[in-house]
Amino acid sequence: MNTKSHVQRKSPETRLIIKLVLFPCLMFGFGFLLIPLYDVFCDITGLNGKFDLSPSVIDAQSLIQSDTALSTQQQIESHQVILQFTAASDQQEIWKFQPAQSQLEINTGQQYKTYFTLHNPTNAVMEFTAIPSISPGLAAEFLIKTECFCFQKQVLQAGEKVEMPLVFQLRNDTPKDYKKLTLAYRIYAAPYRSTAHVR
Repeated sequence: MNTKSHVQRKSPETRLIIKLVLFPCLMFGFGFLLIPLYDVFCDITGLNGKFDLSPSVIDAQSLIQSDTALSTQQQIESHQVILQFTAASDQQEIWKFQPAQSQLEINTGQQYKTYFTLHNPTNAVMEFTAIPSISPGLAAEFLIKTECFCFQKQVLQAGEKVEMPLVFQLRNDTPKDYKKLTLAYRIYAAPYRSTAHVR
């Protein structure tokens, strides 16, 4: 009788321990999945204006340009948009990163070329990743980039300064409410690690 009551008293304690162990695990799993779920949400809605730079998307973008850009340009009249450029970095006091022009007045349906400059003033070889975003975010689907330094990482030698080209156009069906857009790039730096095989 005493043994049975002892087991009954321990059963709620065991369940409590299981709950206390399981709850942090579930919270950790939720926190781990939160970032990829947020990225998927932004990719679907375009709310934060970030671009998916995966090769499949870039290929699809070029196909869309060849198939639909011509037809929309024939049907919709071109109009003017002011496109502003901004640049930032994870260490503003070190990396010298800036657009060649602060803004351009462009016509939709026409291709333009500009560039950003990047300077590595340190004594180390550095690798830079550029993350683009556009404001307002829903305008991202109307911007077609055929050449961009954000498509791949940039490796700069110690003291090197480069001009990185950007070739783009706004589709003719860009809503006329978008009179001024801001295309922003933020770079993140890391020491360069060669992927060459060392024998």
